[in-house]
Formats: sequence, C-alpha cells, structure tokens
Amino acid sequence: MEEKNKKIITPFLKGERVDLCPTNVENAERYALWINNPEGRLYARNPLPSSIEEIKKKYGPPGEGMPEEISFEIYHKKDKKPIGLTGFLHINWLNRNANLFINIGEVEYWGRGLAEEVAKLVIQYGFEELNFHKIFTSIFTPNERSLRVAKKIGFVYECTLKEEIFVNGKFVDREKFALFKYDWLNK
Repeated sequence: MEEKNKKIITPFLKGERVDLCPTNVENAERYALWINNPEGRLYARNPLPSSIEEIKKKYGPPGEGMPEEISFEIYHKKDKKPIGLTGFLHINWLNRNANLFINIGEVEYWGRGLAEEVAKLVIQYGFEELNFHKIFTSIFTPNERSLRVAKKIGFVYECTLKEEIFVNGKFVDREKFALFKYDWLNK
C-alpha cells in the first residue's frame, strides 16, 4: 500500500546531481519559504512578501497566450527533494531573449556548485528548444557567488547600472551579463 502513495517525480530536464521538474502548487508553502527568506531574497530583490495564495496562482495552471515566464523546480536527486526554483523571466518571444533566474532556496545547498549545473540545463533548453537568441542576467555587485557562476558559465559583461538597487540601507550597482546562442553552441 505504501508504494501506491509514493510521489512520482517527473523530470523535464535531467542533470547529473539535479533534475528540473515542472513547478507544483502542492509545494507552494515551500516556495513561499524560499521566496520570503530574508537572506535569500536579499539579492533576488523580492522587496514585497509573497503569500501562499499568490504563489499558488503564479505556479498554477498557465493562462492563455505565450508565457512571459517559464519556471522549474530544482530537484536534488540524491536527497530526493526540491531545493529551489529556476527558469526564465521577462521572455520576449519576438526578439527571442529572456532573463535567467536561479533561486537555490534551501540554504544548506548554497556553495555546492549546483547553480552552475542548473544554469547549464536551463540555458541549453533556452537555446536549443525555445530558440532564444540571447539569455541575460542581472547581478547586484555584492552577490559574489552569482557573479562567479555567471562568469564561469560564459556570460559576458555588458554594462553596470550604477546605484540601481537599494539593499540593506544603501544603493548598490547592478551588473548586466549576456550569453548569445552562437557563442553557447560553439563552446
């Protein structure tokens, strides 16, 4: 009887240590913990709290038309649990570009190199299946870990927006990075 109630995880994109699965409204409480975590949201710039109802709506059934966002749940294979969210925001289908985001929500998984693996899976999907021309990301300068990941993957610095974001009582710079399909495929 126990086997019948076992939850089946359906990977959409398979990695070595993580899989990327469809988001699941059943995990809305967990997502709320990640999104509202003061330390985690510091550089994700979620300035307003998200309620469980808002998260259920966001990760529920899609609306009509082309989505402006595509999200995945990051599933840790060895530990058999969801640990974060990733995907694309601000998708511009006409110009074929999107903003990459990664949120490793479970703090004990920070600094393990998982963001690099997650980014590679999402980028590959964006270029090969969604036919994006450009994937970009914005990183606030105090966020050294994200800066290292972006550079390691091959994102190229485009510009700095000076004192763009207000974090912990002071304005910080936002650095913008981009990756083009032709560069990614020729690696």
